[in-house]
Amino acid sequence: MAANPPTGPGNIEIFAKRDMVAIEGYAAQAGQKADITVTRGGSVIGMTSGTVDTTGFLEVNHPGGVCWGMVTPNIQGGDEVKVQFADGSSDGAVTGSAKIDSVEKVELPATAAAGDVEGQVVVKGTYGEDVDPARMEVEIVNPDMRDMGIGERAIGWPSDDAPTTYAVEGTAANNEFTVTYGFFSAAERDAAFAGDPAVATWQADATGGVEMQLGLTISEFKEIDGPGFGGCPAGPTGQAANPPANVFASANGSGSITATWKPATVPADAPAITGYKLVAKDTLLNQEVSTYVGADATTATLRGLLDGQEYPVEVVAMNGQSSSTAASGGTVRVSDAEPTASGAPAAASGVNVQDGSMAGSAEVTWTAAAANGSAVTGYRVDAIATDGTVAAKADAGAGATSATVTGLTAGTEYGFVVTAISTVGETPAEPVQHTVGSPELTAPTAPTVVRVVPGNGSANVEWQSATAGNTPITGYVLTATPESGAPINVEAAANATSASLTGLTNGTTYTLNLVATSAAGNSEPASFGSNASVTLTPNDQLTGTAEFRTREREWRVSGSASITTSNTITITNADGARIGTATVGADGAWTYRGRNSTSAYTPTIKVTSSAGGAATINATSRR
Repeated sequence: MAANPPTGPGNIEIFAKRDMVAIEGYAAQAGQKADITVTRGGSVIGMTSGTVDTTGFLEVNHPGGVCWGMVTPNIQGGDEVKVQFADGSSDGAVTGSAKIDSVEKVELPATAAAGDVEGQVVVKGTYGEDVDPARMEVEIVNPDMRDMGIGERAIGWPSDDAPTTYAVEGTAANNEFTVTYGFFSAAERDAAFAGDPAVATWQADATGGVEMQLGLTISEFKEIDGPGFGGCPAGPTGQAANPPANVFASANGSGSITATWKPATVPADAPAITGYKLVAKDTLLNQEVSTYVGADATTATLRGLLDGQEYPVEVVAMNGQSSSTAASGGTVRVSDAEPTASGAPAAASGVNVQDGSMAGSAEVTWTAAAANGSAVTGYRVDAIATDGTVAAKADAGAGATSATVTGLTAGTEYGFVVTAISTVGETPAEPVQHTVGSPELTAPTAPTVVRVVPGNGSANVEWQSATAGNTPITGYVLTATPESGAPINVEAAANATSASLTGLTNGTTYTLNLVATSAAGNSEPASFGSNASVTLTPNDQLTGTAEFRTREREWRVSGSASITTSNTITITNADGARIGTATVGADGAWTYRGRNSTSAYTPTIKVTSSAGGAATINATSRR
């Protein structure tokens, strides 16, 4: 998949339809608090915390586990699950996009011949570019099948064991998959159709540890999408809108109040805004006066209020629910006088400056400015150099009371000016002088390489980001050093989590090194997770599928190779018996078919190429 898988030995499993997450195998973090978040496009859509049990296990949104806080996120393909442990270690996985779209039952004529397929169940679905079809399984589970001729509670494609009590074949190409299960009686077909189909995808194959499939996503066709389990919070379709921002209310003359606001937002996947309600509370009669406006409105006026009386004012956003909390516009005294012209806001007060956590930065705080007939729309913080020029600045929102200014020079004095802004004008506060400190710069922590994928004269390397010291990460340098000869270096951006090495020599072993760079120097060399080798040998890259038809003792094997010139594929079974050979075509494809084979069926076979490639692939069997 496109993003980093867990580093192991622990694993993260995501049940997309149930909005459930399970972490297991984190025995080193047993007894620790784990913070689990789900993000989409950089925004958090779900979070919770729980204690890892003695086996390294914790579940979210499942009996015996913890609930999501506030809202149960509707987890979808591409959402990232992150786990942060109390000891500072962390892990993560990305939700796979594969899903089943339909499950159909097919009637076939019954025959007297044994072993003839008399009914089928066809499963169809889709997947995105994040999914490697070689890391995908489609399964049907029904315990009733165990007591039938099928003899198994779960049947799948591609199957690890050769099925003899049912038939299965499938394809996955062009972001679609189709799997056809064949059964030897209508009753067995009906039992499979009544079962629970699911598609599983994973990010990496582990060589050991708690699971063989790391970063596992399971999408269950019959599960209801979205709800919280039991007493857990509802899904986003039942979530109210967030309160509108920057509400400002003022007397508008003749017994009226006018309020303005910034549009409200809704939680991820929650219903869209349908409108707003402006409310003035009559504290003398203990009742409310209100008016409704549409979803696109950012202002409303209430009339018929009592001149001379004070009214607390609120704005409520609606999306089929009420907003979780009303946004206050303050208390307004109604007057029959014509409203005075709006002016610039008052100056912010209580400005304080101290060094920020990063070298060359300052943290500026203040007390909010009072409006003057028009809402404060934001703040600007300027760092003024001794020559009067603006050396750096930061912008902050209407409700902000702090901002971080970066890009400053250590040991230099600046005058920090906080300016309150409205549509009418701007008002600066008095400058506060502060000399930025000169701490000793510290380099980033070492990144962690989580996956190394050799290619044809190339390789792709993925890593989990380093953590900056007190100066920003400026990039990454990936180096591949051969046993003899010059190393190959690749530079990556500061936000990169992968890089591709090209120009490698097939058959040559390279040693990898990755460092994060900064103004303080490079990090220590990266560590390598359990699924990433510090060495790689690029070569011809082979893929393939294999099927053995027992009736004709026929092998059907096909696949692709990355080297297309003068390349021959040799196929053997797991016992080393030769099955046959195939020639790679100009498009990289190769195919072998051989009947009456003397090579016995084995669940895996090996393919090697004359260009130096090798791969072990799963083999299925059918009658």
